[in-house]
Amino acid sequence: MLTLSVAAQGTVRGRVQDSRSGEDIEYATVALLRVQDSTLVAGTVTESNGTFTLKAPLGNYLLRITFIGYEPYYHPQHVRLTSDKSTINLGKLQIGATATLMDAVEVVAERSMVEYQLDKRVINVDKNIVTGGGTATDVLEQVPSVAIDNDGNVTLRGSTNVKVLINGRPSELLASDLETLLEQIPASTVENIEVITNPSAKYDPEGMSGIINIKLKDRSTGALGTNGVVNINFGAPMPFAVPDELGTHFLPTTNGNISLNYSAKKYSITFNADAGLRNRAGRSHNDIARKNSSGTVLSHDSLFSFSQNPSRSGSAKLGFEYYIDSTQSILLSYQLRGGKRMRKSGVNSTDLLTNGYLDYYQADTNSNSYANHSINLSYVKRFAKPDQQLTFDATGSFRRGSGDATQEQTYTDPTANHLHRYLRTTDRLNNGQNANLQLNYTHPFSPALRLETGYEGRMQWSDQEYEYYTTTDTTTHVLDDAASMHYKYNQQVHAAYATMGYKFSDRLSAQAGLRGEYATVSGKDLRHPLADPVSKDYWQLYPTLHISYQIAQEQSIQLSYSKRVRRPHMWDLNPYLDVRQGMEMSFGNPGLDPEYTHALEVSYNLGFRQTNIFASAYFRQTNNMMTRYGFVWDATSAAHYAPWMTYNPEYDGYWASTWQNLNRGINWGLELIIDQQLTKWWKVNLSLNGFQSYIEGTELLGGTDRSAFRLGGKFNSYMNLPHDWTLQASFQYNAPFMDLQTDMKASYWVDLAVKKDILNHRGTLNLRVSDVLCTGGFGHTTHTEQLDREFSMRRISPVITIGFSYKINNGLRPSRKQQAETDDSDEGSSEY
Repeated sequence: MLTLSVAAQGTVRGRVQDSRSGEDIEYATVALLRVQDSTLVAGTVTESNGTFTLKAPLGNYLLRITFIGYEPYYHPQHVRLTSDKSTINLGKLQIGATATLMDAVEVVAERSMVEYQLDKRVINVDKNIVTGGGTATDVLEQVPSVAIDNDGNVTLRGSTNVKVLINGRPSELLASDLETLLEQIPASTVENIEVITNPSAKYDPEGMSGIINIKLKDRSTGALGTNGVVNINFGAPMPFAVPDELGTHFLPTTNGNISLNYSAKKYSITFNADAGLRNRAGRSHNDIARKNSSGTVLSHDSLFSFSQNPSRSGSAKLGFEYYIDSTQSILLSYQLRGGKRMRKSGVNSTDLLTNGYLDYYQADTNSNSYANHSINLSYVKRFAKPDQQLTFDATGSFRRGSGDATQEQTYTDPTANHLHRYLRTTDRLNNGQNANLQLNYTHPFSPALRLETGYEGRMQWSDQEYEYYTTTDTTTHVLDDAASMHYKYNQQVHAAYATMGYKFSDRLSAQAGLRGEYATVSGKDLRHPLADPVSKDYWQLYPTLHISYQIAQEQSIQLSYSKRVRRPHMWDLNPYLDVRQGMEMSFGNPGLDPEYTHALEVSYNLGFRQTNIFASAYFRQTNNMMTRYGFVWDATSAAHYAPWMTYNPEYDGYWASTWQNLNRGINWGLELIIDQQLTKWWKVNLSLNGFQSYIEGTELLGGTDRSAFRLGGKFNSYMNLPHDWTLQASFQYNAPFMDLQTDMKASYWVDLAVKKDILNHRGTLNLRVSDVLCTGGFGHTTHTEQLDREFSMRRISPVITIGFSYKINNGLRPSRKQQAETDDSDEGSSEY
């Protein structure tokens, strides 16, 4: 075991800041060099608050600080560690950004798009102008290894099993579903994205592929007085009027937001508000043949559809933070978020072979309105010892929602020359409450040894009521009691965790953690009390391990392991029958159990001059795998694949999908991210992710195994041009791949944006053109014993968006609370 000679060593501390803005700089490399030959003696990177601590043998050294986009900094005097002065605090060290003159205009290089830490990657998106005028959905589409499909599903490294947090809190606290929430967060309010592929025990283990934490800019300011930012954006497809079978549509997208802060010596008040209108639209073609369990063709449809998804949203947040003293602060905030989301679609069918119907047409409308109230209380206590801290956070939300939907089908029976009409309407109520409690304590036993422990509780209560009514040629507005439901659902998770971190040397550090969780789930359909209710409870331990080794000043390697879980959500368990357009339906499985994943990852980081290379090899094994499985509904298939469902012959021939627990799944892959500063005014970022997936054969798959390879990549080019112009191009590509039952087609698209600073850098104009080549969309083919399908979809594009942003005074800066956390590290003498 490596031991340290404490008596023969000294300690150097300091804090690195930007010389222009005064902001703390995270991940800057700090090195102690021998005066005689400039060889490396000790090195480290700065923490999130800009602080660093170095240990080295007593002696005389040079101190050097380097960071991508900044000039190398050498301290003007030697650092002398002696037996009389073995601890030195250099205080604040300010470094300047790299600059070059072009046409007498100073252009400053931007910070790296991706920054790396022991257990996470931080993607700086606040400068990403191709998301201007967009939402958090557009921001996530620019993040390496993250993708969002046309149904709003978020994937990380190809897996939809990912946990999304907003400012470190579960997203379900803020809205009824993740897709709605992301569409309502303006891109201009997002500061950065944290991607945690192997989280420590402190984090919720939900999510096989990891955690995505969206950090917003609603922060208090470090300067006294009033500060803020205002953003306004407007966009629409080109051409502005979009024709289709249903008429001509104007599909504008507009949003605006304002963030204000007033800060005094003892308190600060923040106010944030946003509102917007967003329209998305697309066209699709679906050629589908369905067969029963004996292989007989039931139907063969060729469906052409046009869909439009307008949504209106808005939110207002008021926060008050009081600084009790230099070590304590308390924050209370309230947020109201509401909106209305609609979906309109029409489907024409050229064939319905089973019954020989002609002129088949189906129209669907779906409308949902909701209001969500969220209250947050936070307390922070800092102690005299550096890094010793106690935090408490409590968040509660109350959601009220309602909606309605209609599905109308008309077709002609040629034998009777009769026009048939079928109408189905739905009334919905969606109410719920969520609560999240977290207590965390950090205790440094020494500069090398630190303990972090705490408790987290997550509670969810949901009340969903759906009533179905049908109208046919012979009936009028009749309640379909079998399809209607009133479902009450409750989930509680209580967890205790602890992580122990130890720094063996300046090069080697490790962190081990253990999290114990007890979870309970219950659900019952009050309309059908005889149906089997859901009642489950789980107790599990989740170990984690992170090891980091600094090979040299420019190179480091990390090894991490974690156990993860994916618990069924309410709609995964609820056997409620959801019938959709195109003769499709889905329902939950009340017998579904959680799946557990063992994740192992090795990553390597190399940074030299203006280049940073990050490579990661990962392996994931999932037991009791949860997988969505589809089949054609008939008496035999229903009894085999969904024995908990009551067979209804009315839906014979429909494509049904539900969740099943398969045996085992394995993924392994390689991720590569390259940041390159080509010149002082031009930088690029390339990310590639390729992985192999394997699903062990089960009865559902006929006892055969399935394996597939998938590849995806993103490329960003970012140019700082003369006279305060900025140009960005973004390209994304997903190669074809195979899933459990589906072969996905390749997809790619290009976005362009240009930005101009005006009004003495207080204002910014932004012009964005998304999907320039009109290639955005996706497609897939499915060939099973019961289904042959060819599907393709294209979104309405390109879309042009223009935006304006204005800073009030100095805009938003780091919070004074964050700065106060580092005050202790600035104390002490800077003489040496």
